[in-house]
Amino acid sequence: MIELNKTYIHYKNKKLYTPLNFCKIQENNIWVKAVIYKPNDCEELFVRNYKEFKEKFSKYKT
Repeated sequence: MIELNKTYIHYKNKKLYTPLNFCKIQENNIWVKAVIYKPNDCEELFVRNYKEFKEKFSKYKT
């Protein structure tokens, strides 16, 4: 389960990100659960489907 406002690390670039909210996006005419998140080093927002976020990010342990 993805936790909002917790820090996650991307498996490839090793940068830190924070999930801000959940939403839905359309993929192949089907609405799927998604995550709105931002890099910890800027204010840009990104969205990725929930399944892909879980595959490519892991909770960052400080």
